[in-house]
Amino acid sequence: MAPQPSPAASVLSEVEMLGFTAHPGTLEDYLALIARSIRESASSTVFYHNLHSLYSYYSDASLRAHYSGKTVLVDGMPIIWLMQLFGLRSLSREHRLTYVDFIFPMMELARDNDWQVFHVGQNAEVQARAMNIIREKVPGIRIAGHDGYFDQSTDSAESLAVIDEMNRLDTKLLLVGFGTPRQEAWVAAHRHRITAPAVFTCGACMEYVAGEVRTPPRWMGRLGLEWSFRLLENPRRFAFRYLVEPVLLGFHFLGNGLKRGFRARVEHPAIPPADHGENDSNRPNSPA
Repeated sequence: MAPQPSPAASVLSEVEMLGFTAHPGTLEDYLALIARSIRESASSTVFYHNLHSLYSYYSDASLRAHYSGKTVLVDGMPIIWLMQLFGLRSLSREHRLTYVDFIFPMMELARDNDWQVFHVGQNAEVQARAMNIIREKVPGIRIAGHDGYFDQSTDSAESLAVIDEMNRLDTKLLLVGFGTPRQEAWVAAHRHRITAPAVFTCGACMEYVAGEVRTPPRWMGRLGLEWSFRLLENPRRFAFRYLVEPVLLGFHFLGNGLKRGFRARVEHPAIPPADHGENDSNRPNSPA
């Protein structure tokens, strides 16, 4: 059985700092968001932030616009540490939520409630292998999918065909794994056509499920050291991400801190599991 979400956990606090916004929550908090969104047919769109996505966020104005008004889970211990440094002492390792830890409780929750799950992303072989593993570990799960090798441009015939497929299945939980920034752009462009109440971007999640990329030991994740494992496993793929991007990100943090102040704004409670408008002018979408 999946961990049961608490009704009280279905509203997340919003943290705004250094020009970005996030909604740190525990596993139970986000399971509650999914459950409430589906049961109340309230649209939820959940992106994530780690250091790599933040680097892309600061570097790409269109990506910042896509993040505006979305729920943003924290997928990186350095962001939790930064929030703690800004005075949010109540946050802990439990508020860092990575899909390596999230995916199977999410699937169990869907199975226990007979919700259709749909994943789009990765190549067909990796996706099929991942789905077979999910079906073995979560018997009775209703899950389908489509690979990520199609024309992802706005309202392309291939994108619309994929959306028609997931809508015909009455999908309740959609996972989109193209990687940042393509997954956010695709979701933002097509969300109005997608009938699934809960939509999550999930990056390379299915690569880890399929064993295409080795999963770091969980103690490394709790200590914020997963990056070192991935770097040693695949230096060509991850060298720039883990050795260069954090340095450049530091300059973005400094610039935004000088511009906006080195402080965090916390809103309690922040959001129900329903989307804000795309053009919410109160969102910080123009960092330095």
